Amino acid sequence: MPQLSQEQKELFGHYIKSYERWLKTPEGKQNLEEHREHNNFFSTKLSVENIDNINEAKFREIYKKLWASNIWGNKDWYIDNKLLKPNGLPKIKQELKKLLYREEDISTRFDNFRQTVKGFGPSSISEILHFVFPSKHCLWNDKPKTVLPFLKIDLLPERFFKYNLQRGSDYSHCLSVLGLLKDELSNYGFSNPDFIDLDCVLWHTFNNIPEIEEPPKDPQKEPHRTKHISTHEEAEYYLLTLGKLLDYLTYTADGSKMFNETTLGDCAILQDIPDFAGQRDKNSARQIDVIWFDEDENPKFCIEVEHTTDITKGLHRLLQLEHFHVTFVIVATEDKRSKYEIEMNKSPFRKMKERYKFISYEEVLELCEAALNYKKLRDTLLG
Repeated sequence: MPQLSQEQKELFGHYIKSYERWLKTPEGKQNLEEHREHNNFFSTKLSVENIDNINEAKFREIYKKLWASNIWGNKDWYIDNKLLKPNGLPKIKQELKKLLYREEDISTRFDNFRQTVKGFGPSSISEILHFVFPSKHCLWNDKPKTVLPFLKIDLLPERFFKYNLQRGSDYSHCLSVLGLLKDELSNYGFSNPDFIDLDCVLWHTFNNIPEIEEPPKDPQKEPHRTKHISTHEEAEYYLLTLGKLLDYLTYTADGSKMFNETTLGDCAILQDIPDFAGQRDKNSARQIDVIWFDEDENPKFCIEVEHTTDITKGLHRLLQLEHFHVTFVIVATEDKRSKYEIEMNKSPFRKMKERYKFISYEEVLELCEAALNYKKLRDTLLG
């Protein structure tokens, strides 16, 4: 059974006291009130009496209310294409009822839900469990992923902070460790603390961790025109389109930039980086031009467009995520391929050449066309 050391208790206690002072401010009171309102909403909407009466409109309301859903740029698109279409509403309601109210241990219920229902990531599942039963279940997202290492609480495997939870036993392990922190609140005057109290403390601590400075972006030079793709934004537009056609969840660092009379943020499925890691790794990921995530919200392809900048800068930017199981892709004009190959024979890239790929602008367009034709044919023949 894991236990907190005296040093860990003292460091955590420092931030509990800071939270208690903050809780007396209007901002602190509002934060706790928002958490309790979230609890009241989900415990009512997903009560054992009300689940069977959920229709499509109510389900949309419930899913959109999840904080974990804020990563989606177009929530209705995600609900339609990643939740309702592959699962069906009756199945979702049935499995939610099993997740929340069956008598099996939480590890078994967590696994059954993830295996049976597509589209719900660990953050969404833990948020539902947490706000329906805050005395029993913890919230696992980027806050504890970032705060626990900051507090030097090393009672969980390192992979829990690098990747999304994969099994119910992982969630149970998190529950046992966060339970120690919840119980520690009793020593500071909290009466019958629950995991909402803990989440508020973690939220406050998260916002008081010294900011991690992000490297400045490279200055843009005069664009180099190509035969088909003529701008950095156009390349990203086609990469976001391609990722969506291949059923990935797409993200761009350049959401405010425009192409084809629309912002790149509107082209991307994700509005923000999912909780696949702690804050430091998420900050690194936010610098990458385009990322394709799988349905478990783990990064699969990290893509840098090198339109005018030195190709080595993109290579180094991708290297920050070398400890994740991802493929790194450089996209540029064909005439930069030789420069790419020269750099890949240098350190530190030489030892991991198999993880890097170079794709030209022309090849991106060919891939888009092939993916679009495949999708049309698949939909025609298979529905």
